Amino acid sequence: MILTGIQVKTGFFPLSWFLYMCNPTVEINGEKNKVKWGTQFFPLAPGKYTVKIYFAYFTMPQCGANQVDIEVKDGKSIFVDYHMGGWMMSKGKIKVVE
Repeated sequence: MILTGIQVKTGFFPLSWFLYMCNPTVEINGEKNKVKWGTQFFPLAPGKYTVKIYFAYFTMPQCGANQVDIEVKDGKSIFVDYHMGGWMMSKGKIKVVE
């Protein structure tokens, strides 16, 4: 059985191990969800969503921020992959796998 919603996987460059102390925020249509690095599932009704992912790092409240617009269809699960590289001033890479 496939659940309807969004599965989000967050990760970072291995040498940036200190990011384990900075929990990412997954914002879905403005609703903030503080999560741990790894994979989370957000059950959602079918519809259009904006997914924004970032984390707080020292004086930057939205470090690595990037977002993607998606459409969740009934009975489908969308996979969103977010990866932060080694440069803290850059956007995190985000992609959607349907």
